[in-house]
Amino acid sequence: MLFTNLGRIVALALLTGILWVAAGLMIATGALTPEQAAQVFPRARSSGAVVDRGAYMVLFAIALGILTEISRSVHKT
Repeated sequence: MLFTNLGRIVALALLTGILWVAAGLMIATGALTPEQAAQVFPRARSSGAVVDRGAYMVLFAIALGILTEISRSVHKT
């Protein structure tokens, strides 16, 4: 049950991933200047890299959330 609870907490990375995608889109549309983007995301090569990383975080969080729900339902039976 410990890993199920930890998995649910880590699955909150979904929010972080959504914020990364939103920030990448803000960079792409010009809402953030390149200087502001460099301060927030110093290692990002482009707005596409930020969006990609956010999308991977979202997918990972969804997969982890599904696994923790499976674990929780198996534990109940």
